[in-house]
Amino acid sequence: MRFGLALLLASCGLVASVPQHGVNQFRPEPRSSHLNWNAPRGHGNFLAKRSGLHSEEYFNNPPTKRSPAVSPNPHPLAQPEALSLSSRATSGRWENLEGSGMWHPAPVSWGGSRLDVYYTNKDRSCKYRTYEGSKWGGWQDVGGSLDSAPAVCSRKKDNTHVFCKGTDGQCWHRSYDYSGGGGGWGSWQSMGGKVKHYPSTCSWGQDHVSVYASADDGQCWHRRYDDGQKGWYGWENMGGYLDGPPKAVSWGKGHTSVFCKGEDGQAWHRKYDSGWGEWESLGGSLDCEPAACAWDGRMDLFVRGTDGACWHKTYRSKSGWGGWENMGGKIKAGKAPDVVVYGGKIEVYITGDDNAVYRRVCTDDKWSSDWEYMGGNVDTKPCAVSWDSGKVDVYGSGSDGSCRRCY
Repeated sequence: MRFGLALLLASCGLVASVPQHGVNQFRPEPRSSHLNWNAPRGHGNFLAKRSGLHSEEYFNNPPTKRSPAVSPNPHPLAQPEALSLSSRATSGRWENLEGSGMWHPAPVSWGGSRLDVYYTNKDRSCKYRTYEGSKWGGWQDVGGSLDSAPAVCSRKKDNTHVFCKGTDGQCWHRSYDYSGGGGGWGSWQSMGGKVKHYPSTCSWGQDHVSVYASADDGQCWHRRYDDGQKGWYGWENMGGYLDGPPKAVSWGKGHTSVFCKGEDGQAWHRKYDSGWGEWESLGGSLDCEPAACAWDGRMDLFVRGTDGACWHKTYRSKSGWGGWENMGGKIKAGKAPDVVVYGGKIEVYITGDDNAVYRRVCTDDKWSSDWEYMGGNVDTKPCAVSWDSGKVDVYGSGSDGSCRRCY
C-alpha cells in the first residue's frame, strides 16, 4: 500500500516520506540471542601456548631507535610549563600537549592535583606526561611494544596500573607504586592470553584491580589482582560473543559491571555483586564499544547508535534498567562517547562528525537542553577524567597524532 502510494505520488511530481527500517535504525528493545552468552566455550587459543611471543626482556627493551624506558621516579617533571587551572573543561580552551600517538590517549588521576595522560607512540612505545600542582612535565617513555591504546587505572594514591595489547597479541601490564616513598616503576609483565582489542581496567578499592579483554573468538576474559594475596589470579573465562573491547566500571567495593557491543549489535552487560550474574541483553543498535560510569548504586551507559546519535540508558539498584533515551548529536562514525561523573553530576562527551568535541551535562537528573560546542580538532573518541575534587579534563588525538587537552 505504501509502495503503491509512493509510486502514485511520484508520477504526479510529488515526493512521499516513507518510513525506513534499514540497518541504520536504532532498535531499543532487547532481542533474544540464538547464542548462549553464559556458556564459556573452552579456552580456544586464548590460553594456548604459541610461538612468536615476546619475552619480558624484549618487551622492556625492544630493539627500536628510541630512549630507554624510564627508571623509577616519583615526580618526573622535566621541562615544566605553567598552566592556569579551572574547575571544568571550558569550551574553546584547548592546548596541544604534542606527542605522536596512534590511538586515543588515556588520562588517569590518583587524587589531589596529580594527573597523568598516556598514549601509544607511533614507534609502539608507551609514553606518558604528568601534571603535578600547576605544571606539566615532559613526555616520559615507559617502553613496551604496544598494539593498542593503553588502559590505565589507579587503586590508591601513588599507584597506577597500565595495560595493553602487545604486538604479540598478549595482554601486558606495568605498574607504578611509590607508596611509602619507595619503589616506582616496575617492569612490563606478561599477562598471557590472546587479545583482539585494547583491554579495560577498573578498581573497586585500594587492594583490588581487574583487567578485562576480548579474545579473537569473541569471549570475554578477566584477571584480578588482590593486594591481600600479593599477586594475580589466573584468567577467568566469562563467555560472551563480543564485537569490540569491553568496558568495566565499579561503584564501590564488591561491585563490577562489564559492558560490550555484542556480535548481534546489541549492548550486553554482566554484573559482579558477591558473585557473577549472567550476561543480559540491553538492546540497542551499537556502532562501536560503549561508554559507562558507575556511582552510588547507579550506572549510566552511553553508545553511538547506528543512526549516528548518542543513546543513553540508566540502571538504578532499586529499580533496574530504564529505557533507552535518544540524546541526539551527530557522532563521528566508529568513535565511542565518553563519560565522567563527579559530585553527583554526569558529563558525556562526543566527537562530532566535524571533529569538534561536544558535551551534555546532567545535574539533579536533568540534562542540559542541547549539546555544548567545545571546539577542538580531534580525530579520536574523547577521553574524560575527573580529578582534584571536581576538575574535569577532556583529551583526544589530533590528525597529526598530537595529544590535545580541553581544560
